[in-house]
Amino acid sequence: MPHDVSVHNDIVEFVRLGQKVSLNFTVSLPNSATFHAVMAKAQGCNNFSPQRVADTIGALVDDAMLVEFGAEGSPVLYIGVPFFEQQRIRTSATTTNNRLSDVDRQAYAQRVIDWARRLRADEITVQQHPATPHPIVGKPGDQPYRIRIWWD
Repeated sequence: MPHDVSVHNDIVEFVRLGQKVSLNFTVSLPNSATFHAVMAKAQGCNNFSPQRVADTIGALVDDAMLVEFGAEGSPVLYIGVPFFEQQRIRTSATTTNNRLSDVDRQAYAQRVIDWARRLRADEITVQQHPATPHPIVGKPGDQPYRIRIWWD
């Protein structure tokens, strides 16, 4: 299946309205185009600059298994670490379904963490797979699964 590059305007509008009426929501962003359109409409606060997020995230969106944006009192971003090449958002008809090594998954998680630190995120935690009671703070861990980036 070819990579979806269209902007999902209903998601963009949901975020625009959501930030006005709720401090607690998340929505999945299915592709890079929608991610950038959402950041163009998102409200900044404290250390969170949607324009800076959009300008600096680069391929981290396309290489993610999933990306969610929302609010948990303040802006939050969740980035899923893929297990297989085909799970990446940017998959195409030529993408293989090779399993990513633990080293590759840890390296991707570290790139996300380093990026979030540069953007002055207040909390960076990594849920492991299988799920553990408490996420790891500020480092990938052995089996990174879902990275939470939160700006207060």
